[in-house]
Amino acid sequence: MATSLLLVVHGRAGGLIPPELQSLAAELAHRRRSPVWLQALTAEPAAELPADDRPLTLVPLMLLPGAHVRQDIPAIVRHWGARTGVAGLRRVPFVGAWPAWQHALAEEVHHLRQAAAPGAPVPQLLHHPLEGPLAPRYLDHLARVSGARLRATPYSSDQLVALQLSLSAPALPLALAANRLTDLLAERVGPPLLQRPRFRQLLLDRLGALR
Repeated sequence: MATSLLLVVHGRAGGLIPPELQSLAAELAHRRRSPVWLQALTAEPAAELPADDRPLTLVPLMLLPGAHVRQDIPAIVRHWGARTGVAGLRRVPFVGAWPAWQHALAEEVHHLRQAAAPGAPVPQLLHHPLEGPLAPRYLDHLARVSGARLRATPYSSDQLVALQLSLSAPALPLALAANRLTDLLAERVGPPLLQRPRFRQLLLDRLGALR
C-alpha cells in the first residue's frame, strides 16, 4: 500500500499554489491510489491532515539547499511528527539533491545549447540567491553537472527588469512553478520547470513509485 504524500512547495503570496503543482498532486494521487496533499510555505500549516491510517511521506519540492530546506522543512517535519493522527512520518531529500533531477537539468541545458545560435554564451541557470557554507559547494557541483553557468537572481522588480535588459545568454529558470521571475521574463527564459515535460514526467515517475 502506497504511503500518503505531503508535497511541501514554496507557493506564492497568500499561500496560492500554482496550477501546475495542483495538477501534479492530482495526477500522483490517481497513479498511487493514495492521498497527496500540498503545503505551501507561504501559508500556515494545517492543524491536522484528514484522517488516514497510512504512513506519511514528506517530499520537499525545493530545488536549492536554502533556508527553506535547512530551517523550514525540519520545522514542518517536527510539526507533523508531533501529530498523533500521523501514523508514521518519513522525509525524502529535497528534489534539487536528486541525481536524476540534476541530470535532467543537464539534458535541458544541452538542449538550450543546441538551439542557440553558433557562438552563443554558455547557458545560464537563474537561481534565487543562496547563503550559508553549503551554498557555494552545491552551486559549484550543479554547474559541473549541468554544464551551465549559475547566476544568482534576486526577485525584486527593479532587479528583474535589469536582468531582462542585460540577459544575453540562453537561460533556464531554476524555478519549479510559476513565480515572479518566470512571469516577468517568460519570453527570455521560458516556462518554469514543472511546465516542461522532461521535469514533470521525472517527478511523476519518481514520486509515483515511492512506497
